[in-house]
Amino acid sequence: MATNRLACRECHRINDGDAATCVSCGSSSLTEDWAGYVSIAHPEESEIATEMQVTEAGAYALKVR
Repeated sequence: MATNRLACRECHRINDGDAATCVSCGSSSLTEDWAGYVSIAHPEESEIATEMQVTEAGAYALKVR
């Protein structure tokens, strides 16, 4: 995992370090201050995705500050 990735404060999606907006929700509220990493491949079958309210496959931060 690269240290320069940014997490969206709105949906917790992990974005490239040079992103200006979130690729998932379009928010411009991105931060380097996040912890934990989960990759969700099949959100419709995942209990973690259900708990996090994730509907798109991708990489997500567990905690965003």
